[in-house]
Amino acid sequence: MVDMNKVSPNQEYIIAKHSRMVGKVLDLVEASLPEGNQLEKLKKLVQQPMYDYRNEVLILEAKGSPPEDK
Repeated sequence: MVDMNKVSPNQEYIIAKHSRMVGKVLDLVEASLPEGNQLEKLKKLVQQPMYDYRNEVLILEAKGSPPEDK
C-alpha cells in the first residue's frame, strides 16, 4: 500500500485523474439505471475494481515495478 502522507506529484496526478474517471463512470451508470437498491449495489461493485487498479498503479509508480499478484 502507498503511504498517503507521502504522495508524489505523479501519484497526486494519478489520484486526481482517477477520481474524475470514477465520477464519470458512476454518472453514466446512474443515468442508465433507475434509482434504488440495485443501482447503489452496482455502483459499489463497479468502484471496487477501479480502486484496486488505482492502488496497483500507485504502487507501480512508487516502486517502479508491478505489485505481485495475489
